[in-house]
Amino acid sequence: MKRIAIFLTIVLVALSTTVVTNGSKAYAMNPSNAAQVQDTTVLGKLYFANLQEGEKPVMTGLSLFGNRCGSEDFNHKPYAAEGIRSVFELDEWIEFHPQASAGTGIKVMVFKHKADHTFYQKNALNDETPDYVQALDLNRDPEAEESEHWGSFYLHPEELEPGYYDFVFVFNNKVFATMVTRFYKPEEIFEKPDSELEKMMKQPISQ
Repeated sequence: MKRIAIFLTIVLVALSTTVVTNGSKAYAMNPSNAAQVQDTTVLGKLYFANLQEGEKPVMTGLSLFGNRCGSEDFNHKPYAAEGIRSVFELDEWIEFHPQASAGTGIKVMVFKHKADHTFYQKNALNDETPDYVQALDLNRDPEAEESEHWGSFYLHPEELEPGYYDFVFVFNNKVFATMVTRFYKPEEIFEKPDSELEKMMKQPISQ
């Protein structure tokens, strides 16, 4: 009887182990579970990529000016790699002021936000890439004042929805940085004070 009891115990343990293992595999392959990837990126931070050890990116800092929201101080932040202005309204003109070692050859490509930014390093990017919005070449006019922007654009509210967008920076056909921004409906944040806008820039990204 003891031998039978021991045998039954071993069989039950083996069966329970099989169920757990199969259950784990089913969980890992479940698309709904795979989609629950935590987005750890933050607004207004340059995430540098594809750099060799000791290599500096072609653009080390950035300042973005808008023409609708916030005071002069909010719109004219100094060059930085994080804390960059990153909340805008659709149809708001955005001026790019890079701190860069090259005056030409830098491009910013805009995509609807992806939680996994490694997508931009793994794939060739062009106007047929999924979630592509638009692109802008950033060029410094050597005869312009230092405060002059290198390029500007806006996102059309009749063509795009409010939400999160990725700015993907490219040099010599290679992605070197990404940055997440958030766009609101026209006049949705127009009257908010700087303190409120700053607070919105620090909110976690939610899909």
